[in-house]
Amino acid sequence: MRDLLASSAMKISEVACSEREFQCVNKKCISLSKTCDGINDCGDLSDELCCRECRGNSFHCRSDICIPHQNVCNKEIDCLTGEDEAGVHCAGKDKGAANDSMDEERKMIKTFLPQLHCGLKNHTLIRRKRIVGGQTAKKGEFPWQVAIKDTGSEGSTVYCGGVYIGGCWVLTAAHCVRANRVHLYRVWVGLLDTIMYDRETETFRLNQVIIHENFNTSTYENDIALLELKGLGEGDCSLTHSSPACVPWSEYMFKAGDRCKVSGWGLEKGYTKQYILKWGNVNLFQNCSELYPGRFFKKMACAGTYDGSIDSCKGDSGGPLVCFDAENVAYVWGIVSWGENCGEAGHPGVYTQVASYYDWISHHVTRSLISRYNI
Repeated sequence: MRDLLASSAMKISEVACSEREFQCVNKKCISLSKTCDGINDCGDLSDELCCRECRGNSFHCRSDICIPHQNVCNKEIDCLTGEDEAGVHCAGKDKGAANDSMDEERKMIKTFLPQLHCGLKNHTLIRRKRIVGGQTAKKGEFPWQVAIKDTGSEGSTVYCGGVYIGGCWVLTAAHCVRANRVHLYRVWVGLLDTIMYDRETETFRLNQVIIHENFNTSTYENDIALLELKGLGEGDCSLTHSSPACVPWSEYMFKAGDRCKVSGWGLEKGYTKQYILKWGNVNLFQNCSELYPGRFFKKMACAGTYDGSIDSCKGDSGGPLVCFDAENVAYVWGIVSWGENCGEAGHPGVYTQVASYYDWISHHVTRSLISRYNI
C-alpha cells in the first residue's frame, strides 16, 4: 500500500502545473504569460517553440520560434532560416555595439566550429521522375546539380540526377543505384547540355555507393543514397565549377506553402526526351497521405503546383528539390523519389525529406563537412 501511495504521489507531482501555468519539457512550471515572449524562461527553450505569434517586443521566426527583439539584426542568425538578419528591417542598421555585447564565450566557441560556404550560386560560372514545364537552366544557376550515368547501360545517357553536398559526396535516390555497379557509374558535374560538349564539365568515377540500410524497394521508404566521388587525393575532389547545397538539420526550416525549385533532365510533358537541364518552381504541400493513401510515409515530402503545370518526371529521380532561406542560401530539402503520372493536378511529386536523414548523412560524411555555422 505504501508503494502504491508513493507511485500516485509521483504521478501527481508530474502534472502539478495549474491551468494558468505552462509545463516545460523539463517539467518546470511557468506562467502562461511568459510563453512566446522571446525569453527562455523554461531553460530548455520549450516555452518559445511552436508559437503561432509572439508576445510584446519579441520577433517571430517562420519556424514558429520566438526570439528576443535585441537579437534581430545583430549579425548573428537565430532563426533557422535566417530572416532575423535579412529583409528591409535590417537595412542601414548599425548593430556594431550590440554585436560587441554578444556573449563572449559563445562567440569564442563559434569561431572554432567548422564552417562551409554552401548553398550559394556559382557566379563564376511512374515512380521515377523529370521536369514537366519549367525553364532552361543557365550556367552556374544550379551548381550543386549533378548527372549520373551508367556506362554499362546502352547509350550511357543521364538516367538519374544527384546533388553535390561538399567534399567528395553526392546525395541521390537509393532506387537510382546499386552497390555492385559502383565501377560502372560516372558522375557529371557542371553539366547543362547532355549532347553538346562543355569543357567546364567534370566527370568522376566512384569510390563507393552507400544505400540506406532500410531502403524499401516496394514502398520507396528511405529512398536515399550517398555517392563518394573518386578524387585526386584523400578527400580532395577539386570540383572547380560546382558548389554544394546546404544539408538542412531541422524538419521545421521550411513548411507548407514555401516555394522551392526542382531541377533535372527528365521527360517533358507527353514523355518526350530532353537534353538540357531544366528547372521549375513548386510549392511544398502540407501532407500527401490523403492524396496517396497507404503509400505516403514519414520522412517523405511532397511538392508541386496545384494545377500540375510544374512537376518532376521520369529521369529526374535522385535530383534536388532546393529551398532558399531569407538570405537566399539553398538547402536540399528533398530528393526526387516517386510520383503518379507527370504534371497532373492532384498528384504532386514525392520526395525523400533530407532533413530527416541529417544524422545518417553526417555519420557517413562527418558532421563537420555538412555543418554550416554563421558567426
